[in-house]
Parts: sequence; C-alpha cells; structure tokens
Amino acid sequence: MKQPSTKAEFDAVLAEAAAAGKAVVVDFTATWCGPCQRIAPLYAQLASEFPQAEFIKVDVDENQETAQACQVSAMPTFMVFRDKKEVGMIRGADPNGLRALIQQHAGDKWSVAGDGQALGSAQDSGGMSEREKRLAALERRGL
Repeated sequence: MKQPSTKAEFDAVLAEAAAAGKAVVVDFTATWCGPCQRIAPLYAQLASEFPQAEFIKVDVDENQETAQACQVSAMPTFMVFRDKKEVGMIRGADPNGLRALIQQHAGDKWSVAGDGQALGSAQDSGGMSEREKRLAALERRGL
C-alpha cells in the first residue's frame, strides 16, 4: 500500500488513478492514534476486497502539507477521490461507515473486468432450441 510522504507524491497518485479511471481511498492516520491502529486491519482487508480502487495511507505527522490541503481535522479520516476531486469522506473508526463509503464510491469490482465469454458461446448451436441442445448433449455422451 502506497504511503506518499509529500503533497507532490499524493498528487501523483491521484493523477495516476484518474488516468486509469480508478478511485483513490485515503486513510489519514497517525502512529499515536489508537482508533487508527484498531481500524487498520479492516482497511487492509477492504483494499484486497476492492482491487478496482487504489488504497493509500497518509501519516498526518509525516505529510502535514497533504493533511492541511485536505483539511483533515480528526483521525482517522477516510476520503475517496475520483478524477482528483474528493467525492466522499468519513471521520472516525466506523467499520460499517467505511465499508459503505468505499462501496458507494469505489465502484463494482466487476466493472473493470472484460465482457468475458458466455458459457456455450464458443459452440455454434445452429439455431437449435434449448430442448434440442440438451438432447444433442445427451447423444454425444451416448445416453
């Protein structure tokens, strides 16, 4: 998980994600913040559940410039950015609220997948009805 240490690095992450059409979920945290440390495992789990979004952490003590630019006044604060603009925010270590925020703004993980191939579409059914297809399948098996 990326941890930008400067505002320039933070802006670069937002720009890369915007170019890729991804949302960026930011955890503004601090090492001394108890609630931040308690919700950290859930944040990591959500990052693996929502691979279509970019999850990063900003330590407010190490990267004060970014924290000030984003007007972070409490920890933890979670923000979601899309196209380099803030689209959602939640303050506090609220597991249900965090999950809802991410579900609302990160998008469906299947939306980044291709169309794939429908089952059976590789075979030409020759205009057969479903019943005829099943009978043909049974015949091929010798039943």
